Amino acid sequence: MGTPALRVKTIHVSSVILAARSSFFFKLFSNGAKKSGQRQSKIRIADSEENAFMELLRFMYNGKLRPTTESSLLVDILMAADKFDVVSCIKLCTQRLIGQPMTLECAVRCLDLPCSISMAADLSEAAKKFLSERYEKFLLTKFQDELMTIPLTGIVAILSRNHPGVASEESVYDFVLRWAHLQYPNSEERHKILSSSLLPLVTLGRIMTIAILTDQSSCVINFSIKHEHCRGLFPSRSIRSPPFYCAGHGFFLSALAKTEPFNFFGLLIKKLEGNGPLRGAIDYEMEVTARRSSEFDSISRRTTTTDIRQAFGCRIPWSEISADDSPFFVDDNLHLRVRIKITPQP
Repeated sequence: MGTPALRVKTIHVSSVILAARSSFFFKLFSNGAKKSGQRQSKIRIADSEENAFMELLRFMYNGKLRPTTESSLLVDILMAADKFDVVSCIKLCTQRLIGQPMTLECAVRCLDLPCSISMAADLSEAAKKFLSERYEKFLLTKFQDELMTIPLTGIVAILSRNHPGVASEESVYDFVLRWAHLQYPNSEERHKILSSSLLPLVTLGRIMTIAILTDQSSCVINFSIKHEHCRGLFPSRSIRSPPFYCAGHGFFLSALAKTEPFNFFGLLIKKLEGNGPLRGAIDYEMEVTARRSSEFDSISRRTTTTDIRQAFGCRIPWSEISADDSPFFVDDNLHLRVRIKITPQP
């Protein structure tokens, strides 16, 4: 890419008026112009800032904003006023933005205003309120394309203020994973965002704790699930772990209850959509601790390939899980260890 061309535009202004409204221009005209002995001062702005800058100059002359100014331009003017330190314009823009109907574009931009803006917190709160009300039923299909473009702060606002109910928790979990996959292609960054900001807001993400040890093409994942949460799955519910990654491939653990062909408790490791960079064979092993020994014992092993998405796991008769003296629970927790190793193709 070549160097962007600079376009020079001369604007005749009153240094007295601008200096009275803005500490930036006061310093510019008091120091820079006097030292150079010139009657001209230069500032550089991007093309995208020009309209807002011209409106800001207009405001510094008459103290008013056009009554028909759209919210998107108001945000631009607000940013320009902050850049050039026009405090009275910052205040007026903020009042106007809070007082008029907010748009999706405006709300998204207000979430990321610099903290130097005196009323940024008020605008951010107004934006979060708008988003939470607009997407009260955020699982509806008609909202999905829009929601995939909203930044993290907006998604957090929506999830923290809207509770669709236990019956929809799996759909909320799927929504969060889908949004994170689109917004954060890097698996390590995605896992960090999910673990720290999003999954704590989802019931399914809080039920199962997870610890991961990763070594390039292999990983060891430790899960812990409370007895009461396992019992609560009967007769046909399921819960999922936060996603984890091995050699770029994404996985998650699902704990579930089924009544067909018999009453059982299932533990399944499933692959997320998309293939990682490493192709080859996958070795799975699942271990649990037993009350009698408090040591991990293997309960299932399998070898497959990275191209196959079939789930791997085991079934345990429901009576062995639901019993108060179930041998699978130590200190009222089911402790599960999953080992995954990916062997590259020759």
